[in-house]
Amino acid sequence: MPLGKTQKTTTGLYTLIIFVGLFVAAAAAAVVFYIQAENSKNKAASLQNQLNDLATSREQQAVGSLVGAKQGTKSRLGSMIEYLDDATAMIIGPPVEKTSAEVKAQTAERQFKETLAKLVQKYPAAKEAAKETAEEAKPAEAPKNEVVELLVKEDFEKITESFDETMKAGLTAEKLGEVWKATIEQAGAFKKQLGSRQEKELEYNVTFVTCEFEKGNLDVKLVYNDKKQIAGLFIVPTPEDVVKGYQSKPEKTERQNVDMGAIDANTGLIRIVEKLEKRLDIATNSGLAMQKNLADLQKRFDDSAAINQEKEQKLLAEKEKYEVQVNKITTDYNDLKALLEQTSEQRVKTLMTQLDQEKENRKAMDQQLLKTQAELKMTESKVSSVNKELEKVVPPPDSEVAAFKPDGKILLVDAQKKIVHINLGSNDRIYRGLTFAVYDKSAPIPRDGKGKAEIEVYSVEDRISIARIVSSERKNPIIENDTIANLIWDSNRPNTFVIAGDFDLDGNGDIDINATEKLKALIEKWGGNVEDAITIHTDFLLLGSMPEIRKKPTFEETEADPTAMERYENSLKRFERYKESQNQADKLGIPIFNYDRFLYLTGYKTLANKPGAF
Repeated sequence: MPLGKTQKTTTGLYTLIIFVGLFVAAAAAAVVFYIQAENSKNKAASLQNQLNDLATSREQQAVGSLVGAKQGTKSRLGSMIEYLDDATAMIIGPPVEKTSAEVKAQTAERQFKETLAKLVQKYPAAKEAAKETAEEAKPAEAPKNEVVELLVKEDFEKITESFDETMKAGLTAEKLGEVWKATIEQAGAFKKQLGSRQEKELEYNVTFVTCEFEKGNLDVKLVYNDKKQIAGLFIVPTPEDVVKGYQSKPEKTERQNVDMGAIDANTGLIRIVEKLEKRLDIATNSGLAMQKNLADLQKRFDDSAAINQEKEQKLLAEKEKYEVQVNKITTDYNDLKALLEQTSEQRVKTLMTQLDQEKENRKAMDQQLLKTQAELKMTESKVSSVNKELEKVVPPPDSEVAAFKPDGKILLVDAQKKIVHINLGSNDRIYRGLTFAVYDKSAPIPRDGKGKAEIEVYSVEDRISIARIVSSERKNPIIENDTIANLIWDSNRPNTFVIAGDFDLDGNGDIDINATEKLKALIEKWGGNVEDAITIHTDFLLLGSMPEIRKKPTFEETEADPTAMERYENSLKRFERYKESQNQADKLGIPIFNYDRFLYLTGYKTLANKPGAF
């Protein structure tokens, strides 16, 4: 082989060997790289699985908003653990045990439930009481009166549709609006209806609706006839006892309106704390209410103690009084005992001495009485002479003028309903049941007191009253401006009466034994006073028939009836009182009225003959 050709073959062989070597090295390197790549891939997959165990891809993306700010140089997980330790410490208190988050959460939950169970064990009784109180104390809203609601809405036309004919003519919608406007101006803005009550006045049904205004309470008084039409509408002051009845209703505590619900561990610590806070407020308010009630009870106790002390002092005073009486009785008893222990001769001597002493005393009193009677007779004689001389110059005054002065007048007459309106009301001390005699407006009151009609008040307002017609004359009916009078009643002051003599109240011809007591009760019922004897303060003398003096009983009659002498003496005393009252009234110029004139002038003649009049 040629040399040149041999060199070329050797160079190609070296090149092939190098190429194979490089190929083998590259293949080995590729295998090594592949093996390392697979290992890295497996490690990456393992790390990704571990990361997925820690958080999902979405949680990884939102890790900043889920965990919050990092704590110093700590990782996000470290920061989360720090936050968990703070929350656990808030629930169970520091220090927090260095353990897993699961153990920490379970420990906090267990201790929370145990504490909550202890609270629930103490609370059920109070919780049930609160539920029962809430059920019992649900506020009941007072029913609304339709007429009052229409007044508040100022729908006066609608209200007048319910009026009867008389009311429609006398109280138009325009006038009703003026009345309501004046009420608002005086009492302030309307607030609410507090309640209502019903009463019966003769044939009318009356409803009082208590309303609260800005400046106080007023009653809207609605009078209904048998057709359920409004026959009267008044706005009057609410009685004090009614106002107190509304004010004395028990106050509702806050816990009666709070639904506490059940205490459940799943509710959440904050919600449970809020509920416990409400319950604490309720307990505090209940305690304050109990303190207020206790203070009220203490005040009532103190008032009762003061009253009891006053009663005790009165009893002690009465005790001392009785002790004095007992001592006197004891002294009298001892004197009587000593007298009985004396001999007959000594007793006779003692009694004779006492009798002589009494005779001397009686003689002195008789002399003094004769002297006084003589002086009185001389004085009366002088007064009589002076009066006679005076009567020649000036006529004697009419002592009965005051009795014939009208007390009021008729404002309105409803002949169909047999009622009248008078110009007297509660401001004049008028009250239900008071009667008046009615007289012609153009004539004075007759001397016999007999009027044209009689009326009885059944409804009273401030300045006017409504009365039913008890009796009247068909040919001479009641008209407006007729005068009215009642001998007993007076708007300025109570009249004072003295009653003497016998009376036949029911007109059966027999004297009523207790007539004086019945007449006294009637006079006092109508505002008058009754005294036992005539004085300068007496206004009128009601004089019945002269009492009959019984025959003085004999000794035998007294033996047979021990009360015969007592009845005789009582009849004598009644006769003497009758004459004395009559004489004193004549001397003092006090008007004297018999039973019939008394009934006429009080407008009670018709009713007096009915059962139960006295």
